[in-house]
Amino acid sequence: VNTFENISRPVRHLSELSDGIILFEIAADIDPKWFKLIRSADMGDNWVHKFNNLKKLYKLISRYLEEKLSQSLVTLDPPDLNTIAKDADTKEILKLCGLVIAVAVQCDNNQYYIQNIQTLPQYVQRNLMLSLENVSNHESLLIL
Repeated sequence: VNTFENISRPVRHLSELSDGIILFEIAADIDPKWFKLIRSADMGDNWVHKFNNLKKLYKLISRYLEEKLSQSLVTLDPPDLNTIAKDADTKEILKLCGLVIAVAVQCDNNQYYIQNIQTLPQYVQRNLMLSLENVSNHESLLIL
């Protein structure tokens, strides 16, 4: 996450992704026309605002995968956005991150993101591949 230059703040813990802001910024980096940035006001602990951001992000990711990449999401085990917003649940955040990674490695500019992934330490690359496999095991995505 911190390898993206256009994020508004560094992420030190996975729970910091629970408001959807940083993931939106990453998605906007991948395709700025499709993922228009939301206002990144500090939401504090207001889970309803977090949930609304996450819902918008998930809807855009789903539509992007279906419409731009012709991927079926029929068998997807979707992330529990309520649990992310209320509890910053790590497992559910990782599901959402997996979808963002899937978009990055399949978008028009995927070589840029794949090359960036290849510069990461081996253990990080392995974790990213596991995340992509988890996504692809639940949906009909063609992962490179």
